[in-house]
Amino acid sequence: MKKIRAGVVTAAVVLVGPVPAALAHGGEQPPGPRVVAEGLDNPRQLNWDQKHRSLVVAEAGRGGDQCTEMGCAGPTGAVSLVERPWSRTPAVSTVAEGFISYAAPDGSFAVGANGADATDVRGEYIVAGYDPAGPPMQNGSLLVAGSPDEGEPYLFPYADLQAAEEELNPDGAQIESNPYAVLFVDEDPKSSRDGYALVADAAANAVWKVEPDFSTQTEESPPEYEITAWAAWPTTVLPDGTDDPEGPAEFVPTSLAADAHGNVYVGGLGSERPGEASVVQFSADGVELDRWDGFTAVTGVAVDDGHLYVSQLFGPTPPLPPGETPADEAPPAAGEAPGQVVVLHRHHEGAQRWAIDVPLPAGLAADHHGNVYAAVNSVAPAEGIAAGPENPFGAIGGGAVWELDFSDAYRVDPVEPAEG
Repeated sequence: MKKIRAGVVTAAVVLVGPVPAALAHGGEQPPGPRVVAEGLDNPRQLNWDQKHRSLVVAEAGRGGDQCTEMGCAGPTGAVSLVERPWSRTPAVSTVAEGFISYAAPDGSFAVGANGADATDVRGEYIVAGYDPAGPPMQNGSLLVAGSPDEGEPYLFPYADLQAAEEELNPDGAQIESNPYAVLFVDEDPKSSRDGYALVADAAANAVWKVEPDFSTQTEESPPEYEITAWAAWPTTVLPDGTDDPEGPAEFVPTSLAADAHGNVYVGGLGSERPGEASVVQFSADGVELDRWDGFTAVTGVAVDDGHLYVSQLFGPTPPLPPGETPADEAPPAAGEAPGQVVVLHRHHEGAQRWAIDVPLPAGLAADHHGNVYAAVNSVAPAEGIAAGPENPFGAIGGGAVWELDFSDAYRVDPVEPAEG
């Protein structure tokens, strides 16, 4: 199992083929990414609201003033909404806040409200995060928050993912829950209160299915629910039950997306080893249909009518630990954080891959008009991270959401894993 912890870092062409022409900006707008939201704290998963007109942004927060050796905690996680992100002046607002966040003292590498999605109830969101009533970073939960047009905002832990991990332990390793992405599946868009949630749990090495029984809901209490392991990957363990670092790379699910046919795409971190990360396509009932290998540290996936988009947090190669630099390579300059977003045609076997440089990307979202959005500087608070001995990247900008431009994309090949 892989716990993604706060404050820890482990170790030009002509566009043809799969790159959608609509991604290149036209008119008087210069090429390059466009900032649609900034001032975000550790932005992670992106999703569309139910009307597909606003981006739901999970902000893992910036920790707080309750500090221990594990990091600093505080209720700084949030869910933001970027309305009409394709417009010249998108409106950005906070629609839910107060989620527990754990981060380094400078607010970087937060763990908290890592994933968020809108439900089929107006003004309501489900969030992959932690129950603040439990032990720090040891009580993974699916939370529900709302900002109704009338009435008071609400936020409460709903499904106990930590308890499901303790009971089911689908990967057979130590008991940990680190919810990192969530996808609301609306079974009947014409009626409300009928969907369920999929939750990518990085530490459990599984995707949970949380299925409410709405017949049990009352005005005083939420519906009862059932949690099952919708998909799971094995973890090689030592005799004491902890992960074996010398064993095969773990899948470590971090990202979820769905296409128009209900197929689900799950991206995995691959133990942050070069070439060991993958994206797997499943049917709606959890049957594996396809997969794409040769990625590194996948932290976001999105699909449109024909393309698959993949965030590689560190680009093709993870960074060395702080203070370590190969003899033939200079440390990164200020503002040159690593990261890539890769695009390929998902209906073509062996499709060519194209990439653009995007600093430390996480969540992705695509629409049917060729617009693609990414959470960037996804491990940084709103003001960014200063250069220093514990930061292997140099100075990093603040958390933001960009509209991407693939007009300067370059060809890349799948990364071959190191021989073990």
